[in-house]
Amino acid sequence: MNNYLGLLSPQNIFFVIIISLFFYKAWLYLMNKTFDNSYNETILKATKSNEGYSDDTVISSVFKEWWTYVISPIEESLVVSRINPNFLTVMSFLVSFITAYLFSVGYIFSASIVLLAGSSFDILDGRVARINNLTSDKGAFLDSCLDRFSEIVVMFGLLVFYSSTDFIYIIYSAIAFSLTVSYVKAAAENHGFNANVGIMQRPERVVCLGLGGLISSALEYYGFQFFGFDHLFFMLTIIFITTLSFYATIQRLFLSLKS
Repeated sequence: MNNYLGLLSPQNIFFVIIISLFFYKAWLYLMNKTFDNSYNETILKATKSNEGYSDDTVISSVFKEWWTYVISPIEESLVVSRINPNFLTVMSFLVSFITAYLFSVGYIFSASIVLLAGSSFDILDGRVARINNLTSDKGAFLDSCLDRFSEIVVMFGLLVFYSSTDFIYIIYSAIAFSLTVSYVKAAAENHGFNANVGIMQRPERVVCLGLGGLISSALEYYGFQFFGFDHLFFMLTIIFITTLSFYATIQRLFLSLKS
């Protein structure tokens, strides 16, 4: 049993993710980006635009398309079952409490896995709603609100974990700028301005935080410790997210004022 559990070590899981992305990228190159209809349909159903993923963010379209295709079997099952997309939205919110607890007690690797897995619910709710023609203003409103609440809950777990260190001020900043990114867009749209830009939006923050935790855990597993800090890579990831969230806020603010 222990031999099988050893396969779930941080470096093995991270290795599988990297290898999967590598082979996917190689497949794109060999096929010269010619997909079959089922692949194209899967990607387009996942987005609100007929052009697929074309937004300018730190997470490439390749990664988004790859993950969309990976979870497409789950999507198909949910579509057939006619599940209420609001249920998936609430599930994503509830999972954030598990993530927060794991972060608060220092289980960075486990928390990162749960964070990334839980974010799939947040992706699937909109996709299922669009495919089954179950979209509604109330559903979109609930999704937007719970997205913000989920982010605060997860960050609260990090606040607890870093409460005895000066790094807590970075966490406060991360919370503040993650909220201002969303607020500026909401305020701009309320006044009829265009603020549809931002290099670090919520999906990017979730993916960066999750991958940062996985990479940091793999480094810790191999005994890499820099300057005497535990999970320094994870801390740098949070600083990276905070900085680009601030930049995204400025991006949206200036675009709104120019429109």
